[in-house]
Amino acid sequence: MITTDKLRVFEQEMKEIGSDLREVGLLVDEQPERLSLYTSRPSLQLANRMMIPPEYGGEPIVTIGSEKYYGLSCIERVTAIEQLAYGDAGTFLGCPGASMSGIIINELADSEQKERFYSRFLKAPSWTFFALSEPKKGSDATGIETRVYPDPDGGMILSGEKYFIGNGCRADMGLVFAQTSHTPLGIQVLLMDTSMEGFGAVPLDTMGVRGVQLSHLTFSGCKIEEEQVLGRHLSKSRRGFWGALQTFHQMRPGVAALGLGVAQAAYDYLLAERKQYKEKEHQELERLWLRLAATRSLIRYAAMEIDADGHKGYLASLGKIRATQLAEEATQLAADYLGPGSLYEHPLLNKWYRDARAFEFMEGTTNIQKVNVFQAYITGKMNYA
Repeated sequence: MITTDKLRVFEQEMKEIGSDLREVGLLVDEQPERLSLYTSRPSLQLANRMMIPPEYGGEPIVTIGSEKYYGLSCIERVTAIEQLAYGDAGTFLGCPGASMSGIIINELADSEQKERFYSRFLKAPSWTFFALSEPKKGSDATGIETRVYPDPDGGMILSGEKYFIGNGCRADMGLVFAQTSHTPLGIQVLLMDTSMEGFGAVPLDTMGVRGVQLSHLTFSGCKIEEEQVLGRHLSKSRRGFWGALQTFHQMRPGVAALGLGVAQAAYDYLLAERKQYKEKEHQELERLWLRLAATRSLIRYAAMEIDADGHKGYLASLGKIRATQLAEEATQLAADYLGPGSLYEHPLLNKWYRDARAFEFMEGTTNIQKVNVFQAYITGKMNYA
């Protein structure tokens, strides 16, 4: 576990990398397809090697003394993501790297699949996608309609579509959730290349986090081999839907950190752009500062709890609720305090304002997070210490 002193050093190094993202944030927001032109920048290089285990050729994203950090623990990820989002959340989400897929690869893949997945990033910057959401079913894993069925000639056939998939149109490979039967045990997670025949991807036009280029994916009779099925060496109860739950528990603190980074950026920007405040406004800013600090503590505690026990996701849900609200309120407050026309006169604030409203829909809406918290409460899993 990373110590408090080393966490501060780690945080500062990530903040410096985040500033590199901010330099290109507005350009990427205007033309997301140009992100690939910036792969030589330190921030994109770091994102590309983040979360690659050393045994598969990964290089540390930060070295502090004799210790090396790869972004593999939840506490490392949330610390890094907050500072990278402080630089620019949309561009960070659009960066090459293992991203969400890396979590489930680490949880479910066998050594051969891990080698195939991680080796891509060692050769050149590579993008991935995580395809769960669908046009009619959203992210309800038990109701997805994308199907995988036996091919008479051997192997399997994948057919269906996915919607709102980050980096889908620029990815080299990704994970696809598909049904073999309408039960939780019938869900399979497939590792596939986008060069496969029958794969299609179209970017969607969005208002916020434009750098991630949310996409509509289609699978028209894609040929799937057995070695593409994640968790093939595990029992059915430990793959598929189980893998999705583990990923969501581990990624929710990261989504919360995205919101916190944007909220902190808006707060600091406001203080830099406006110096005079009325007493009531001072009090409002003090409350916001306290909420930023409290939310940061909650998110990091949630991350450490998940590192200790990956099944304890209720604190991550609480952190996601708080951070999502905070991002929206902080950007709104900054826009109000900077006066009429602020979103026109301050392009960065305009971008953060739009980006902040996307986090509600990532890794489950507030209502879903509240259900998670309630389930932890009624089953006695909450720790009040």
